[in-house]
Amino acid sequence: MSHQLISRSPHLLSLRNEGYNLDTKEGYLLVRDIPYVNAERQVCKGVLVMALNLVADVAGKPSDHTAHFIGDRPCSSQGRPLEEIINNSNPNTLLPGLVVNHYFSAKLRGSDYADYYQKVSIYVSMLAGQAQAIDPSVTAKTFAPIRSETEDTVFAYTDTASPRAGIAMPTQNFKGLKIAIVGLGGTGAYILDQVAKTPVAEIHLYDGDLLQQHNAFRYPGAVPFATLERGLKKVEYLYEVYSQMHRGITQHPLMITAENVGELRQFDYVFLCVDNTPARALVVRELNGTCTSLLDVGMGVHLVNDTHQVWGTCRVTALTLTHHDHAARTMPLTENDAEDAYRSNIQIADLNALNAVLAVGMWKRLCGFYVDQCKAGHVTYSTNLNEMGNSEGES
Repeated sequence: MSHQLISRSPHLLSLRNEGYNLDTKEGYLLVRDIPYVNAERQVCKGVLVMALNLVADVAGKPSDHTAHFIGDRPCSSQGRPLEEIINNSNPNTLLPGLVVNHYFSAKLRGSDYADYYQKVSIYVSMLAGQAQAIDPSVTAKTFAPIRSETEDTVFAYTDTASPRAGIAMPTQNFKGLKIAIVGLGGTGAYILDQVAKTPVAEIHLYDGDLLQQHNAFRYPGAVPFATLERGLKKVEYLYEVYSQMHRGITQHPLMITAENVGELRQFDYVFLCVDNTPARALVVRELNGTCTSLLDVGMGVHLVNDTHQVWGTCRVTALTLTHHDHAARTMPLTENDAEDAYRSNIQIADLNALNAVLAVGMWKRLCGFYVDQCKAGHVTYSTNLNEMGNSEGES
């Protein structure tokens, strides 16, 4: 991915052709072998690191004027720190194995950087120029051998959102995880929409139903009419859409039954998005107390006849290896409990989306992405009160 990206990006390719030692890593550009001067007036070599702004996996215009640096504090040829570009010298872990030592800020007068060729060239001149005053033979254009390596990523194109926002390290918490989504109605589809934007290793989709016209009005995005005419299963359609972004998606065009429920034990997390009480109870019995964490979602939507208004609630319940005793108190696990408006199939796209986001937020807290001081195992939202409730906190 690194060398392909550089080859497709004219300004990066120009830098490489001039001899700069370039590499990319998960949304960052690394320029190695940059000569600079340290406080002892020694000529050293460091690494410039910049967040990449990509358009269709081609480097576009830099999003800002900043850069990171790996090495000692850069100084002038006289040994004075380059305070004019050093914003701070606090170590920062951008990615596992990518720890930077300094943060630079060098604005152009009256304009932004037009491209990465200009940005890299100017930063290099500010650093290497001081080194060349001591040793005129040093250069950043080393024509280093190009390693043949492939970036390890589940994405079809580079995630530049995480490094741009500075959250590349917390995002590492999702790597290697195996996820299953059981039930790909409105809520399940929105859960997929969110999980597919994380670097989990695998996403397995379980649903045996056909994609029908009413589903389109509860799904993310716009389902083309021509697609509805094809008679696809829900998982087939969603695989076609989201595999264009995430390579780890597998479709299972079937329902979870007593014969195959054991498959769910292979996953780290299972999102359960079904309106079938026996199916929910089956999965809970199978996974309760295992190493597979379960996130069960549900909605109750009621039409208030006198006012012609809608009243609704959303629920997310999490069961983990160490926190699962609240299942019977919080989840509809018997047929009588299921006689609510969810079974009457009143569903609304915004509540599907909200229910999904609540579930994904709870999952991210369980993964350690978000700070979680509450550790609630049960979350609810009510439209009539516009309030959220947290309960069943883990002691």
